[in-house]
Amino acid sequence: MSETLPQPQTAEEIRAEELRPYWLDPREDYPEPHFLFEYNGVGFSPLGGIQAISGQKKNGKTFVLAQLMAAALGSGTERVTNYLGTLKTRESTIEWLGHKPKVLYCDTEMEKLNTAKVLRRVHWLCGWDMKQPSEQFFVLWLREVPKTDTKTSNTERWRLIKNAIEQVSPDIVFVDGLRDLVNDFNDNQESAAIVGEMMSLASQRNICIWNVLHMNPRPQNDDESKMRGHLGTELGNKVSDTFISSKKKDQGTGQVTFTVKQQDARGKDVDDWQFIITDDAGGLGIPKILNTSQLSMEEIKRRQDITDADDYFKRFNWTATGATYTELEKYLRTKGVTSNRRIKTLFDTALELGIIYKNEKKKYHYKGIDKQMLNDLAEAIPFEQMNPNDETPF
Repeated sequence: MSETLPQPQTAEEIRAEELRPYWLDPREDYPEPHFLFEYNGVGFSPLGGIQAISGQKKNGKTFVLAQLMAAALGSGTERVTNYLGTLKTRESTIEWLGHKPKVLYCDTEMEKLNTAKVLRRVHWLCGWDMKQPSEQFFVLWLREVPKTDTKTSNTERWRLIKNAIEQVSPDIVFVDGLRDLVNDFNDNQESAAIVGEMMSLASQRNICIWNVLHMNPRPQNDDESKMRGHLGTELGNKVSDTFISSKKKDQGTGQVTFTVKQQDARGKDVDDWQFIITDDAGGLGIPKILNTSQLSMEEIKRRQDITDADDYFKRFNWTATGATYTELEKYLRTKGVTSNRRIKTLFDTALELGIIYKNEKKKYHYKGIDKQMLNDLAEAIPFEQMNPNDETPF
């Protein structure tokens, strides 16, 4: 007997199959994003997204990257805490990942010595041996990449970065800087192509990709500052966060202070932070965040309690019948919350703000943060206004 050959697909069947992976299903639970970093308790840099750091030339952008890399790699250690304060990795995200973040830093423009100083600066902040490689931290030096018969140096750099991502499987990638991955930063098609590819790569691998791109020459009003060329416009339209680094020199003391400001965000606004460069590790230059926040330690702790309570309880596997205190307590302990006092704090905070509520059958249900409640608390706890898109930061 002859085998029955498959019949050719109709045009309608081809269209249906082509669209099938892209339909959203309201019956499916789509997870909330996991923010890799937080500052003063406010999360930023969601896994699966791309981010940008910009500023005028020589305004501390690479020092900001060093702070973020040290926060990712050494969060909670004494030295990182002393130098970075409340800039740290979000613990619930590390718990979700199941491991400490793996970082890939790709430098496209500095001399090899300066790139090596970035590597050792991060090692020093983390308290690591500055001469020994780390299985968490990888540095790619791409300044002298030659062109090939078919690719320019710029497009070859991007190919090598993609190869490194495939080989290392990082959780976060820093590209310093993006301009050196394209041939013409004013080419709309080329700019859209690389930013689109980065978005797909970040989403498919559920990683963060940070890009450094210079600002255009300084305008009269800093609020009008834009990242360079069509590439900057395309990047700015697609990122979840844009941070700007600037510097100011005190004419009296000569002290240079850098300020990091979040220019754009799809989630809650992150407080500005300021840092100086110290000589605590000799010529490496170690950034140290200044304690300039107007938040008291009590306010920072309160903000952290609220963030943690919502983050933990929304990830519980809720059913229509709710959950008992014992079930929720057991769940928190499986997530690493073992202190009875901490468990009580999370419950008290969640109940007070209506994040969870208890019905007449003494079962708990999840409601989430009430935005009006946050606004009412704004005077006592200086939260920024909630962005309407806070729950969909992509």
